Amino acid sequence: MKKLVMNAVFVATALSAYASDKIQIDVVEATTTTQSMTSHPNFLFEARAILPDGAHAELTCQAMDKNCGGIEPISPEKTGPDQSRCDTSPDGATMTCTHTNLGKYWATRSGNFLLIDTSRGKRKYHIVGSW
Repeated sequence: MKKLVMNAVFVATALSAYASDKIQIDVVEATTTTQSMTSHPNFLFEARAILPDGAHAELTCQAMDKNCGGIEPISPEKTGPDQSRCDTSPDGATMTCTHTNLGKYWATRSGNFLLIDTSRGKRKYHIVGSW
């Protein structure tokens, strides 16, 4: 029983340290999708990031989520023209813009959420899978 309690304390301590530590992630792709089928456009933000342990995380948030927003390149002056692409659906209702190789960002992980420090403030993304 004593060993079980010690293991539980160790795991709880490790998880609390993990949740509050800053980590550096590499955002390799960020996509903004704008849907304007109604008078109120809908924005969806997605990103692909490499976590410190090498895991490839698929991230997402919607504009209505608190602290949600797009991620811009860390050094836009170093971004080549081939690193950004925008496409519009045939009916013009949906526009998708994708940026690649955005750079390294500081973030804090809490469960399946990442709070990413960007040049425009903190962005909260949900980890929804891997790629």
